Amino acid sequence: RGSAGEYAAIRWLQDNGKRGEGVLEAVGREYYPAYSRFSGSTGLPTVLGWPGHEQQWRGTTRLLDGRAEDVREIYTTQDPSIAIRLLGKYDISYVVVGPQERATYGNLGLAKFSQVGDVVFPGGDVTIYRVRE
Repeated sequence: RGSAGEYAAIRWLQDNGKRGEGVLEAVGREYYPAYSRFSGSTGLPTVLGWPGHEQQWRGTTRLLDGRAEDVREIYTTQDPSIAIRLLGKYDISYVVVGPQERATYGNLGLAKFSQVGDVVFPGGDVTIYRVRE
C-alpha cells in the first residue's frame, strides 16, 4: 500500500522467484505488517520475519537465536566475504534493499551487494539483487 516500488518488486518476485529460493529482508520489530512483506507476499522463505510472531506461535524464539544478528550483519558489513558466508548459511538467492532495510540498517553496508550479486530488479526505492553462485 505504501510504496509503488515495493509493490512492483513483490510482483517481480512472484513472477520470477522459484519455490525454495530464499529472500533476505529486514527483520521486524513490534509492528509486523511493515516487515516480512516480500516473503509473506511471495511465499519465498526468509531468515527471520517478525520474532514476536515466532514467540507467539512457537512459545519460544530459541531455535531462531542469532538470526536477527546475522541479518543485521549481512546488511551492515562492508566486507563482501562476511556477507557471502552468511547468505550461504541461509541459502539466500535474493537480497531486497528498500525503504525498510535502509531505515532499519542504514546505508553504510549496501554498496557491497553489487559485488556479491546482480541487480535483477531496479525499481524506484527498491532494488533486488540476485546472489551469485
